[in-house]
Amino acid sequence: MRHPCGNISHRALAALVVAVMIAVGCGEHDVQQPASPSPANPPPVGLDALTDLTALAELRPPGYRVEQVSSYDRTGGNADLGIGPDTLDLLKVFNLPAVELDNSYLYRDADRYVIFDSRGPGVVYRIWMTGADGLFHSALGGDIAFELDDEPTPRLTLSRRDLFSGTHPPFLAPLAGDLSVSSGGFYSLVPIPFAHRLRILSTVVPNWMHVTAARLPLDAVINSFDPSIDASATVARLAAVGPDPKGILPTIGTATNLNVPAGGTQVVWQEQGSDTIVQMELHAPAGLEIPIGLRLRAYWDDVATPQVDVPLDDFFGAGLGLGAKSLAFGKDGDGYYCYFPMPFQRNARLEVGNEGDTDFTGWQLQIGAVDRQIVARPGYFHATAQLAHGEPNGQDYVLLDTTGTGQVVGVVLTAGCAGRGQCQLPPAFGDGAHLEGDEHISVDGSRYPQLHGTGLEDFFNGGFYFIRGAFTLPTHGNPVQAPMTSPRRPGINLRTAYRLFLGDAIPFYGQIRLGIEHGPMNDVPAEMSSVVFYYAVPEQSLDDSDGITIGSSASEAAHGFTAEGRLDHTLQSAFRGEQSAQMVEASGIEATRTKFHVAIPAANHGVRLRRLADIGAGRQAADVLINGHLVGTWYSADVNPVLRWADLDFDIPAAFTRGRSSIDVDIDARESPTPWTAYGYTVFSYRD
Repeated sequence: MRHPCGNISHRALAALVVAVMIAVGCGEHDVQQPASPSPANPPPVGLDALTDLTALAELRPPGYRVEQVSSYDRTGGNADLGIGPDTLDLLKVFNLPAVELDNSYLYRDADRYVIFDSRGPGVVYRIWMTGADGLFHSALGGDIAFELDDEPTPRLTLSRRDLFSGTHPPFLAPLAGDLSVSSGGFYSLVPIPFAHRLRILSTVVPNWMHVTAARLPLDAVINSFDPSIDASATVARLAAVGPDPKGILPTIGTATNLNVPAGGTQVVWQEQGSDTIVQMELHAPAGLEIPIGLRLRAYWDDVATPQVDVPLDDFFGAGLGLGAKSLAFGKDGDGYYCYFPMPFQRNARLEVGNEGDTDFTGWQLQIGAVDRQIVARPGYFHATAQLAHGEPNGQDYVLLDTTGTGQVVGVVLTAGCAGRGQCQLPPAFGDGAHLEGDEHISVDGSRYPQLHGTGLEDFFNGGFYFIRGAFTLPTHGNPVQAPMTSPRRPGINLRTAYRLFLGDAIPFYGQIRLGIEHGPMNDVPAEMSSVVFYYAVPEQSLDDSDGITIGSSASEAAHGFTAEGRLDHTLQSAFRGEQSAQMVEASGIEATRTKFHVAIPAANHGVRLRRLADIGAGRQAADVLINGHLVGTWYSADVNPVLRWADLDFDIPAAFTRGRSSIDVDIDARESPTPWTAYGYTVFSYRD
């Protein structure tokens, strides 16, 4: 039933007030209702990306990627940190030999350690660190510098203490915080855009660290980071969690009293048309937590299998009772909210199922929607749940493994040790080894995880097993810790954690797999449950078009393959991640300049080159020319002398490829810091 302003909750009224304030100039920019936006709208960049939940629903145009540099153990083990002269005392704490580790930096430049080095355009959206100095002195030592666009001096240099203090503009809370607010972790979410290149350097070897960045299409034009930028409006919006931040007033409103018998299902909302749900609010009787055994399902556009199928408590980050309190979903007072937009083209149906033994009554679900699409190329909202008892079998717990086109925008994860004494760590931390697992996120069939982390709590911006206790922040949190047991979930020493991916929403054009280890090497029994929020359509938009097998005379001849300064090699090594113990052998070359031609469909929307590379020696760089025109520099600063294989991608904008059935590729690596390596090329084409 449609009501012009019917059944609007207190949060909707608060959102209307926010929208009016923005319209009269109290925000960073005016908020306007979109009017027939053009196809393939680029996502917002920089501070705007951190509060624009609407843009999360729009499928990314071709050429976007998210990647991460971290201090993961280059040998495939669990020594996922760096240790330098300033932090050797850390080894004494863990009774380890006094050796230095270089896992937390890419290379040295004079007296500084380079922890990030990328050629643009792009945006760093997340810097996370922790270390012994932070644990023992509540602050990280040393300075950090940001070098932009090959300028001769850093555009910004500041202490790591200031970077994470939450008080140094523009690194203001809750955009940045130290271990006291992020439970053992130090984080900054202040976007650092770069037009051509960004290097981040430190005067000390960080212990544990991640830098997460969005890689933009090579023809994107952005302004590089301005250290004087005013982030106060973004800070205010992030700090005001609870009301819907989108500023869209629902025109369709319903309130449904829930009455779901044990073993039964209630249809709680149905609608015909091309609409968008913009608000979902669950109101509880005072003081009650969401009962276990309830399940939320949503069907968009006549699908047989629901795109949303999750435990109702996990949907709000409340698997252990208390909920998240994020910008997009969580618990506020006696109510729960979700503000992820949920578009559909023809119809929608929402159900609540009751798998428990007791009738579910006395609660109310409010839905607010608008009778239009709020983005040009919407993806369907998905919430996918998993539940597993992880055996110590060397295999990741997989949160998501799906095909299609879309982007991941959030994760909720509850993890516990399977039993007392089965996940032992040093006495101070007890049964906590189930939290030692690294995340492995691989996109579009890559065997080389584009995001490889250092531990479960690190993935959620905490540290030392969330040592400072439970916390909630607008972008991430650990709302509940259950050191013993919980009636809601199996296991002991349970943690529920959540994280939003906003500017760093992880795009995929064919496939994505998100896994995380349970234990240092998937070697402890653990109880895991999770929800992944993402937008997607089932159609893949990245097709395998062609490829070259190096060392095959037939393949090389068919593609006119030539290589100056060619040295042939055969390498047996492994990829980082879950497959780090699986040896792969391939033939390839070093070369200073390589030329070949490949077939592509003329109706492409751009092309991706994927190179199987040996990254054992050092950084590699090459200018890429397509049909004689310079496209950009294919650059990788990743170095791993042990796990030497990497699938490395380079996206070519459609301006160089559309309308052509083949392209001539010229890879000029004569100025590469170390020899350019290639053990095969795969060519993918983007399509609608």
